[in-house]
Amino acid sequence: MINVAVIGVGAFGRNHARVYHQLQQQGEEIRMVGVVDADVARADAVAKEYGTRAFGSVEQLLTTHSEVQAASVAVPTREHLKTARRLLRSGVDVLIEKPLAASLAEADELIGLCQEHGRIAQVGHLERFNPAVRATAPLVTLPMFFEVHRLSIFTPRSLDVDVVLDLMIHDLDVVLSFVRSPVKEIRAVGLPILSGKVDIANVRMEFDSGCVANFTASRVSTERVRKLRFFQPQQYISVDYGRQDVLVFAV
Repeated sequence: MINVAVIGVGAFGRNHARVYHQLQQQGEEIRMVGVVDADVARADAVAKEYGTRAFGSVEQLLTTHSEVQAASVAVPTREHLKTARRLLRSGVDVLIEKPLAASLAEADELIGLCQEHGRIAQVGHLERFNPAVRATAPLVTLPMFFEVHRLSIFTPRSLDVDVVLDLMIHDLDVVLSFVRSPVKEIRAVGLPILSGKVDIANVRMEFDSGCVANFTASRVSTERVRKLRFFQPQQYISVDYGRQDVLVFAV
């Protein structure tokens, strides 16, 4: 039996709590011992909905449930390192919502903490497990050109980071896994529109293999788009993350 907890039960954290509850109901070897949120009323509501206990801080959780073995970290990105550090030092493995951290230095510190304490940290890059992405991976041979769009309607969430860490990071992760070649050059431009951070960005990435990838991400769009398209010898492949389908054309 794995004892788990969810730290931060806003939009993303609530989903983690829901999934843990469903797994528990399905008889999986898992027990959600609590949810944590600085907004106590929100923590209480989620705890009541999913039949667990609410806590106002990680300290309260660990003091009450020293048997916690793993936790989802779904707090704002700027709090990822601080929250994960406390959990890792207490022997708790963590699943951290993307992005892993607010900076490369913080990500490196997290990796160091895992190595120091012999714990596991995973990042919530869920698009890796999208059926369309998993179906596409075996089809990749020698990709030469990518065009990727990830557009969202504006919502007041994840505004502590720019759109690259909020949205584009999914596509960067997927394309890097497909190309498997060192990055040669990056050119990028971005603008703040409705927040104090970059809300729309375009990135051109060139690889040593000669492959070029263009990424566009926006959280101020009038529509929701999640598409990745690429060319390789004799093929054009189009992936729709939202519909979870793949189209393959011989060219």
